[in-house]
This record gives sequence, C-alpha cells and structure tokens, in this order.
Amino acid sequence: MKTVRCLVLAAAAISLSACTTTSDSSRQQTLSITARGGVKTLVAKNWHIDDDCNQIDYPAMTVAEQPKHGRLEIVREAVYPKLVGKQSKCATTKVNGVVAYYTPNPGYTGRDRLVIRSPYEDGKIEEGVLTVTVVK
Repeated sequence: MKTVRCLVLAAAAISLSACTTTSDSSRQQTLSITARGGVKTLVAKNWHIDDDCNQIDYPAMTVAEQPKHGRLEIVREAVYPKLVGKQSKCATTKVNGVVAYYTPNPGYTGRDRLVIRSPYEDGKIEEGVLTVTVVK
C-alpha cells in the first residue's frame, strides 16, 4: 500500500515545499527550494538518537545525483532535531547529525536539481529530490 503525505515549510529567505511518497521499501520526498546566488543553503539534515536524546550513530547520507550548477556538501555537525511524538522533547537539544548544504556556482541564477539518499529502518531508503531555484 502506498501513501502520500505533503507539508509546506517556510523560513527566512528559503522557501520549502515537500511531498512524501511511501512504499514498503522506500519513501521519496520532493522539495522545491529557493536559494540566493552565492549563499550556502541548508537543504537536508539527519540524525539518529534514542528516546533520551542521545546519539546512536551518524546516519548515512549520500549524493545520488550531483547538482549541475552548484556544489553539494555533506558534513557532520550538531543539529536541532525536528521531531514529533515522544522524542519531541529532543527538539531543543543539539545532537550530532549529518547536514547537506547546496552552494550555487558563482553568478548562476536559474534552476538546479539534486538527489540525496539516506537509509531508515531496516533496509529501507529515503530519497530527497530537490529542485532549487537560484535567485540574485
């Protein structure tokens, strides 16, 4: 059985719109992002913590498709996890995680695309397909 869940997020100069499609072995999230030219923009973050907000490990995050008009950098750094349910108490605790940043090529404006993959649960893969509109 396949389910579709959509949400819209907005923050400062970055506008995000997402839809998630789920199957038994994977889920895919599509995002439309607006980024400013020459500015490093956070596009994804991931963490793996227990119920007490302690890090279990650094989750894997890989680039499945590089952007054609910019650079995608994946780094380990502390993040505030965005959680619901019983782990929502961790939302105000910085935890070690993995973060992806997109930086457009100098002088470039227009559209770009990138794909990030990360495992979740046993043997399942989450794929983030990001369409980036770079503006001045």
